[in-house]
Amino acid sequence: MTPPRPKRCPNPLWVRVNLSSEELSTLYDELRFEFGPSVVTLERANGLRTMLALADKDIEDHALEVACLTDSEQRMIVQTEQKRLETQRAVLLSLLSPMRKLPNETLLRIFKHVCEDNHLQCYPWIELYYPFSRISHPNTMSSRALTYLPTMAIGSVCSRWRALALSSPTLWANLTVEICTVKGSQVEHLTGFIDNVTLYLERSGDWPLRLSLIIRGNGEEIPSLIQIKRHAWRWKTLKYQEDCFLTGKRIFSQLRFPLLVELDLGGWGSHPEPDVLDCFEFCPKLRALTVTWPWPASKVPYNQLDYINFGHGQSKTGWMEALRICSHLKSFEMGGYNLEEGGLGTCANANVASFSLATASNSTDTVLSSLNLPSLNNLVLDGPGGSWRTDTFISFVSRSSCTITTFALHRISVSDLDLIAAFRVMPALLHFEVNQYGPSENPFTSHLISSLTHHQSTSIPLVPKLHSLRLKLPTDAFDDAAFVNMVHSRWFKPGSGLSAEMLAKGKGCIRSVVLKFTSREVNAEIYKPLQILDAEGLRVVISGTNGVQV
Repeated sequence: MTPPRPKRCPNPLWVRVNLSSEELSTLYDELRFEFGPSVVTLERANGLRTMLALADKDIEDHALEVACLTDSEQRMIVQTEQKRLETQRAVLLSLLSPMRKLPNETLLRIFKHVCEDNHLQCYPWIELYYPFSRISHPNTMSSRALTYLPTMAIGSVCSRWRALALSSPTLWANLTVEICTVKGSQVEHLTGFIDNVTLYLERSGDWPLRLSLIIRGNGEEIPSLIQIKRHAWRWKTLKYQEDCFLTGKRIFSQLRFPLLVELDLGGWGSHPEPDVLDCFEFCPKLRALTVTWPWPASKVPYNQLDYINFGHGQSKTGWMEALRICSHLKSFEMGGYNLEEGGLGTCANANVASFSLATASNSTDTVLSSLNLPSLNNLVLDGPGGSWRTDTFISFVSRSSCTITTFALHRISVSDLDLIAAFRVMPALLHFEVNQYGPSENPFTSHLISSLTHHQSTSIPLVPKLHSLRLKLPTDAFDDAAFVNMVHSRWFKPGSGLSAEMLAKGKGCIRSVVLKFTSREVNAEIYKPLQILDAEGLRVVISGTNGVQV
């Protein structure tokens, strides 16, 4: 309905697009139920764009009308009509939204990427259990729901998204549940939390659960924890964390885990009893185990594990026992201190392809001198304050007769000559990373950079197949120009004649370079040549204290 014309404005006020309530209802139905690549034909799209252009003129006319009116009652009438027209325009615009053209299969793939975790936190926090505790209370969820309850947020957008969310149990099966155990008289404080846990468990159906369980308190069972335990038969991954009370053994006892593939007990708050892992005896599909205490003798089916991660505090021989027992192990990560004692003998494992070692002092030498890993291709060494012994490393590689393609050094002091010697026993190396956190000897001197540069006269260059290079260096002394020249010498455009020539000589093309200085700025002018290579396809990131420059 067009409002009566105020006397003060002589121009007539026309409404070019005026949809009835029935027409709007029809459009809403289209938005709810019509989707897919052919949802809007070309003719329909052109018609909608014409209507939108006319609707814009209607809204503009009403805005001008409001500006010239002096009568408050008349101004309110026109403003009300303007808001109705703006709502009408929003509906027309939504009909042209590219999102409506996405098929459900594509939209679900996006949803699965977004809904990787749903964090259900017991809040408001009950402080009765922590009058003398130093444990920090969890933070209030103050950010948007999409960040910690993405599935719930997506299901509240529109009827189509809600229907997709409800029909996809996998979106509801990724859970982080943070439980505050309370006495029976206080359970009423957690009604909303318990209802949300129940809702997610119901809507996930029989889908395998990816569960991260955080227990705060003494482990007294409340409804939400009891419900979660009832679904233990469909746990696929379990990450368990507790504050300071030994509750895990009681929580997991007498349960069966037929679908459990990944078990992470790295957040266990106290040193468990020796038989604490016995409750995970019946895990026929278990492939990955993470614990923070020394090698535990238990009934866990170790012979079927592909991955083990032992945290710090490892004993001198526990890690060797793990390698012997876990005959099918492919990836092994361990941390340990005070492993300097020698004479441990040699431990071999024919299947380990990835090995990560985090130790202190000179423990790296002790471990490497005791290992024989013929299938190794990925090696990560992290030793804060540790020194490097080239003879031990070369002896390990020679003894194992392994082909290392990925090599990373973190917080280990090594010279350029020692690094060159190490490179010579790794001719198949594709990925190399150095990560120095504090003041230490910078291995990337001008000599090393020159040795890595491809020279025409050199038949077999150092690390000939290097594919990616990542450096984090806390140093002021660095030969930027030589580094740029080295990268340039290792790059050739894929498919070019030079590419075929280099490959024939056994020289690979570098594909990624990441260089970060933690104590100096980057002169962007020097690194301009690398910007050209970046445009050709080489990934280049150069950053310093003045931010990313390339």
